[in-house]
Amino acid sequence: MRAYLINLDAATDRRIYMERAFAATSIPVERVPAIDGKALKLPHPGYSAALYHRYHGRTTKPGEIGCYLSHIKALEAFLASGDEHGLICEDDLVLRPHFERVLAKALRLASTWNVLRLTGLGSGRPMRGQKLADGCFLCVSFGRLKGAGAYVVDRLAAGLMVKGLLPMRVPWDHAVDREWPLGLRACSVFPFPASQTGTPFRSSVQGGKARKLSTVRRWATTYPYQVLNELCRWWCRGNQFVRLRRNKQM
Repeated sequence: MRAYLINLDAATDRRIYMERAFAATSIPVERVPAIDGKALKLPHPGYSAALYHRYHGRTTKPGEIGCYLSHIKALEAFLASGDEHGLICEDDLVLRPHFERVLAKALRLASTWNVLRLTGLGSGRPMRGQKLADGCFLCVSFGRLKGAGAYVVDRLAAGLMVKGLLPMRVPWDHAVDREWPLGLRACSVFPFPASQTGTPFRSSVQGGKARKLSTVRRWATTYPYQVLNELCRWWCRGNQFVRLRRNKQM
């Protein structure tokens, strides 16, 4: 398995930082040149403004589109490798000292998941499934995991995500956190073995303004979608948690 590092051409400081971080591990790194959202011309076949407004209820920031398409590009690079698993990374991570050790333990349980989340901007309400190492557990998250700094996918997940998550309808961290429409299973590692908030780098995605659409429009489309999404999350993740616990007992 190798790490696919999403990195803008101009962000050499981030690339050097991440290469040094991974040099302390045995995980090889393949840089994936990120797509600069500011350079994209709209309309774009990889992005649907109508669906984004309907489901997310906000206008779009160019950086969000570039980020989304960059993750798709990283998944395509992984699929071209022939490896069984790929680690998709953004370029502003802190790898904990036990990162590789915990990841190796989680890979031994790869039959229980297709997508493995390794970071988050909040805990995501994790329910412990199986113990890994260094105080970390393989969990099922019953809340939304914001951020997509690092996650592992298998070939099934990557293929279905590339085909099924275009055009862009929500930000990438929302899309990767909805595995059930694709028939996939997701787990997370908690406490997280890597952090998105411990570096001096500012977000390269959050620049620019995204205003909320009208309240009427959000009540008509966005809020019903969000309610249904959370109900599906609890149902599907609940089933996944039961499967994970049963696997522990075997």
